[in-house]
Order: sequence, then structure tokens, then C-alpha cells
Amino acid sequence: MNARTQKEPKASKERETGAKKVTFNAAGREERAASKSKPAPAAPAAGGYSPSKLQMGKETTRASEDKTSTLASVSLRGLLAAQRLAKEFKNQAALKNNARLQSSHHKPITIINEKIPVSSAKPKEKFSCARTEELLREYLPTKLSHVTYEPAKCASLTTALSDEIKHLVKQVTPPRYKLVVNVTIGNKGKDETVDIMVTSQCLWDPHSDNFMSSQYVNETLFCVVLVHAVYFE
Repeated sequence: MNARTQKEPKASKERETGAKKVTFNAAGREERAASKSKPAPAAPAAGGYSPSKLQMGKETTRASEDKTSTLASVSLRGLLAAQRLAKEFKNQAALKNNARLQSSHHKPITIINEKIPVSSAKPKEKFSCARTEELLREYLPTKLSHVTYEPAKCASLTTALSDEIKHLVKQVTPPRYKLVVNVTIGNKGKDETVDIMVTSQCLWDPHSDNFMSSQYVNETLFCVVLVHAVYFE
């Protein structure tokens, strides 16, 4: 009896250890079955890249292409806008220059606070060039419209014209002015164009003295008249 009772605890121990082994083996089998039931990972494609990596590469290339296209469109819009602005600035500058030129042509130049020297003459009324030019514009056609150029005849004609012009201009000249009249007559052919320049030089007072010129042309001759008005105190 004692021998049986001593053997029974050993058997119980063996059962307990056996139970432990069984439970351990069962857990190992369950893990193996679970690992077998899991799907195997997909094999990598040729070249060592997986399909997910290839798809990501395509997406990145598409994104880069979209980015470059948007940048190109933005740069093109900016260039067009810059050209449009430059054109508007040029038009505005041209309009300003035209307005400035027109204002300079229409507005007369005036001298403010002109200082007259003490030695200069101070006439009460100055010689009027506008009146004298009006008279000569009406006078010359009446005298030369039907005259043909002849050297001998025009030599005496210049003397007569200068005397008549002097008497005519004296009617609109203020007192104490002396007049100097110079008349030039030249030949003008029918099929020829004549370019002539008549000049004069004198010493005078710009604050009191003045001069004017007038010209007339017909089919055979041209006439240039210079009138100087010099003030004497």
C-alpha cells in the first residue's frame, strides 16, 4: 500500500507535466495554422521594384509634370501682363509728350519782371510789327501782281517801292522813330524753284527798336522787304 501511494504522486506529476506539454503543443499548432492561413507577400516585380513603388513613382512624375505645366502657364501670364503694362506706359508717355508739345506751341513765351537798363531808351509807344506786316501784305500784290521781271525795269522799281513803303509805314509808326527800308527783287523762272535768303545786321537797342519782313512771289519774280524802326530820343 505504501508503494502504491508513493507511486501515485509521481503519476499525477507526470499527468500534470503531460498536460502542460499538450497545451504547449496545441498553442504551437494554432500559431502554425494561423501563419499558414495568412496570404504570402507578393513577389517583387522585375528590376527589384514592387507594384506599389511603381505606382508611387508614376504619381510623383504626374505631380511633377502638373507642377511644371502650372509654372509654365503662370510664367506666360506674367510675361503677357508685363508686356501689356509696358505698352500702357509707352502710350501714356507719348500722350504726355504730345500734350506738352501742344501746350508749348499754343502758349506764348512771356518774360516776367524784365529789367530794362538805365541807359536804354523808353518810348511811350513802341513800333508795331503786326500793323506794318498787314499793310505790306495788302500793298505788295497791288504793285507786283502784273509785273514781269526785267533787270533794267526792276532796278528803278526797287527804289520806288522803298520810298512808297517808307511813307506808308510812317502812318502807323509812333513818333521819334526812324525807318530804314530795304527792297530786293529777283528773277523767278516758270519751271525753276528759287531759294534765297536775305540777311541784315545792325546795332540797336532791343528794348525800343524793332524790325519786320514781308515777301511776295508771282510767276516771274520774287520780292523781299525789310523794315527797321530805330528810336531816337
